[in-house]
Amino acid sequence: MNPIFAALQYLIRALVDAPEKITVERIETPKVDIFNISVPQEEMGRLVGRGGRTAEAIREVLGAIGATVGKDVILDVIEARPVPPPRAAAKRSRRRGRARSKTRSARHAH
Repeated sequence: MNPIFAALQYLIRALVDAPEKITVERIETPKVDIFNISVPQEEMGRLVGRGGRTAEAIREVLGAIGATVGKDVILDVIEARPVPPPRAAAKRSRRRGRARSKTRSARHAH
């Protein structure tokens, strides 16, 4: 396993309450490793820290590890978009269907 990626996983597990909710996308090139971390809103503060201090510290640690293997490291932390529950989407579509049927029947009444 890539030592930079292993260190990132270790740090994430140590900092947040629910590491299973965090996804890490890794793009590896011969000279650069890019990590895009998708974090739920409730975990964002723990991973980023006040004024981004924690995220910056993680970048420094990963950069130091990357220097030992001859790679630059880019770390980007983004807020994960909440996924609406499936039932909410089903209710909305049923309501729309009813509204349309009422509109159609009103048109035919004229």
